[in-house]
Amino acid sequence: MLAAAVIIGVIAVIGVLFGYMLWEARGLTITEEEVVLERLPSSFDGVRLFFITDFHRRMLTQRHMSQLEQHEKAELVLVGGDMIERGVPLEQCLYNMSCLRQYAPVIAVHGNHDYKVDIRKLDDDLRDIGVKLLDNEAMRLEQSGEFIWIAGWDDFSSGRTDIRLAMSEPRGEPHCTIVLTHDPLSLRGVDVKDIDVVLSGHTHGGQICVPGYGPLRTGKFYRKYLAGWYDFQDEANQRTKLFISRGFGTSHLPFRLNSKPEAHFIILRSGAKASVS
Repeated sequence: MLAAAVIIGVIAVIGVLFGYMLWEARGLTITEEEVVLERLPSSFDGVRLFFITDFHRRMLTQRHMSQLEQHEKAELVLVGGDMIERGVPLEQCLYNMSCLRQYAPVIAVHGNHDYKVDIRKLDDDLRDIGVKLLDNEAMRLEQSGEFIWIAGWDDFSSGRTDIRLAMSEPRGEPHCTIVLTHDPLSLRGVDVKDIDVVLSGHTHGGQICVPGYGPLRTGKFYRKYLAGWYDFQDEANQRTKLFISRGFGTSHLPFRLNSKPEAHFIILRSGAKASVS
């Protein structure tokens, strides 16, 4: 009788744990992140970017969009890759991106899971709905006669990142540069001198993090750079700001523990303006 009661108790605890992890994975926390950039032109001070990454199998719902609309509107949406994964209908990905495109202009980069579907059709359809894809290239954002760069690095784990190509224009005409990349590991070994801030995802914040232990599965680099803000230092001791999002969806299993889904408003602040005032 005692053994049976223990077994039933263990099964109940496991059931509650899995139920909680499923519930946590279905949520969404939207944060407001301010970042001071020394080279940011004063005309860009206060510009709001909405950053979201790692959709995988999840769909944006009206509830999610209502959460978004409770915040002051962003001028631009940045999507950090893994917009889809194998087995997900393309129409679902296009629906998600259309929701964001109706909210504001969208700039996106690829993640590793995007390359596990028909990437040419994905890209063609994304462009048809007005999504700007940055594949190892940079674009200028202009305002009041001043400009900044947004550089998009293609996926790292599939060997498609080309830093030299992506950074050719920002390094040829140096101005404040925001890098959008799926995987923060793409920074390893890179000269970050001309990079003001990097926005990335991929880690899911560990996705399942056991109290007192941390992520169940992740490498040494990702244990150091898991989620949130970091002062990233390259081999020459040059520094840049790095932000890693826990992302919106999940990979492999639809569970999260101590790593809630999130998206972010990134508010740009001019260091030059702050020093004058």
